[in-house]
Amino acid sequence: MPVIAVIGAKGGVGKTTVAANLCTTLGAAGRRVLAVDLDPQNALRFHLANDPAMREACEAGLAAALAGQIGWTQAIQPARGGVLLLPFGAIDDEHQIDIERHLADNPDWLADTLAGFRLPSDALVLLDTPPGPSVYLQQALRVASITVLTVLPDAGSFATLPLVERMVDKYCTARGDFGAAMYLVNQFDAAKRLNRDVLQALRSAHGDALLSVIHQDQAVGEALAMALDVRRHAPHSQATEDFAVAARHLLARLDALPGTSVSDGFRASGAPHQRQPAP
Repeated sequence: MPVIAVIGAKGGVGKTTVAANLCTTLGAAGRRVLAVDLDPQNALRFHLANDPAMREACEAGLAAALAGQIGWTQAIQPARGGVLLLPFGAIDDEHQIDIERHLADNPDWLADTLAGFRLPSDALVLLDTPPGPSVYLQQALRVASITVLTVLPDAGSFATLPLVERMVDKYCTARGDFGAAMYLVNQFDAAKRLNRDVLQALRSAHGDALLSVIHQDQAVGEALAMALDVRRHAPHSQATEDFAVAARHLLARLDALPGTSVSDGFRASGAPHQRQPAP
């Protein structure tokens, strides 16, 4: 099944916001999306939870299922926009150390777990990961069909890219089922010269690997404050259009993978079809 890993070299780049809005945009295109939160901060629920009761249910999740406290079907929650969410869950530091030791000792844990879900063939899995190198990122990169490295258009983000790029090379590039390493520039402000310069440097260095540019848009912060995705909060905003472009490009890349055809949910213009009722 196609797996999209949203990754970041450092914190504060809006990676989880990007992951959540890609999930709901892909869901609006008619795709079945399972969002997996591999970050112990357990923050994806704040973007995707339908109501406070679901956010409370997300206190359990991947961590509790891994410990055998609940089943995997109990851990997965119905979320916004038809997305299914596997939250990380709330844990203490001792439990987190145990989980990280388990993941280090079992490098194929995520691959085996996802395979055990027996998802429909048209399903997409989107992984949100902690910033920087970690055992969670290693697990994600071992299964990723496409990586989306989220960066801000600033000097700090640009300078830290090699940290994660080396891991992508190590765990992804040699795999025959790996599609592409993509870059997404978040919170771009065309009025700032440094933003323009960094974007130009990324374009020069990575060319077609630049997935999309998400412009700085106050609608994104407003949507989070209202516990909504930006598409629902401001359907005609610049950010909504930017995420639609990113999702369209992602599906086109996934379409190029052998045995994969996932882009029929988008019109040629990039606007998503309405979700069709499930059979």
